[in-house]
Amino acid sequence: MKNLLLLFVLFCSVQFFAQEKVYYTEHFKELPTAKDATYYSTYEDIEKGTQRITYYIDGRVRNSDQFSNFRKKILNGTSVNWYKNGNKESVLLYTKGKQEGVQTRYYESGQVKRNENYKNGEFIDGTCFDENGTEIAFFPFYVKPEFPGGINEFYKYVGKNFKSPNSAKGQIKVSFVVEIDGSLKDFIIIEGLNYDMNVEALRVLFTSPLWIPGKVDGKDARVKFSIPITIS
Repeated sequence: MKNLLLLFVLFCSVQFFAQEKVYYTEHFKELPTAKDATYYSTYEDIEKGTQRITYYIDGRVRNSDQFSNFRKKILNGTSVNWYKNGNKESVLLYTKGKQEGVQTRYYESGQVKRNENYKNGEFIDGTCFDENGTEIAFFPFYVKPEFPGGINEFYKYVGKNFKSPNSAKGQIKVSFVVEIDGSLKDFIIIEGLNYDMNVEALRVLFTSPLWIPGKVDGKDARVKFSIPITIS
């Protein structure tokens, strides 16, 4: 009887933990309580991993995602996003972290905005529609930011301007945000060599010419980007 009671208590504890709310700010910084929170999420074990559902603080659902490995944020299954009015914003399908099959996005009215077909994470084809449902010329949903002239010109710029402070060799990987005006901000060293080398890489990026901003759904957008710089 004691063993059965213990199992029951453990089962209830697991169920409670799975539904525990985790609170976040507007920029998804975790908070200890609901005070000053904009969103909250619940997490639940499912057959093939973890399901996370995020809500606005008033209880309206914002998005639902399935992960095969939540720690590594590997999406696997259906991800759904909703507008504040309750209509779906997108229904996206993933297999082992890569988009697979037809991905559908909607206008706030509920009208289909675009369908894109992917195979193993690679874009195959797609169609776009106006708010009346009439097909229009296709344009990609996401366009990466770009250094003027392309990646080869970026590395020429780095090679010309990087002044090695010491003899260390290897790779420095930096993430940053390309703003709508093309400037670079919010630098983070993901992989580094040593302090002086890392600082020099940041200096070169900080003084970079303005980039061509990325686009999301046809509009210039603030986009996070990462790039490796190899010192040889």
